[in-house]
Amino acid sequence: MEERRRHPCRINHVALLVIDVQRYFCDLHGGAYLPGVENALKKINDLIKAFEDRALPVFCTVHRGNNKMMKRWWGNSVEGQQTELSVIQKKAQIIYKDSYDAFHETKLENYLRKEQVKQLVVCGVMTHLCVETTVRSAFVRGYEVVVVQDACWDKNDWYHFSSLKSLAHGFAVVCLADEIICMLGS
Repeated sequence: MEERRRHPCRINHVALLVIDVQRYFCDLHGGAYLPGVENALKKINDLIKAFEDRALPVFCTVHRGNNKMMKRWWGNSVEGQQTELSVIQKKAQIIYKDSYDAFHETKLENYLRKEQVKQLVVCGVMTHLCVETTVRSAFVRGYEVVVVQDACWDKNDWYHFSSLKSLAHGFAVVCLADEIICMLGS
């Protein structure tokens, strides 16, 4: 990608932000199951392990769906056990959110400042909704953002790749999970 030549991927003062990887989206019987998400889950678990092994901060959002506008738009909400995470994490800080944006009315930015984070590696679901909205919000707050292409997923390829292209054009570096893990190891 042309964007990648202009903005190479670097890791510095970094935290991992895992967006909404919960049963609602990731379990076959979840309310909004995303077929194919299993491929991203493996990469997300690899990233979490790499960050936790190096004592780097990991934040996982849980979408609760208590937002009136979103309930009206979608006609449903995330409730009950479907908020349980579908990833293996031991030390992650859990951020509960009620909108697409993980910064909106949460303590995420306070935690990032406390950890002196300057860069976010972002993965999760759905690429074109919560991931993209959070990435744009992080960018306007002054964070450098890396989106992990193979550790995000969406309803289908079209939404996923359209969102990644848009983010790469103006808001984030897009790379692969193995690239991040390799950078963390060096």
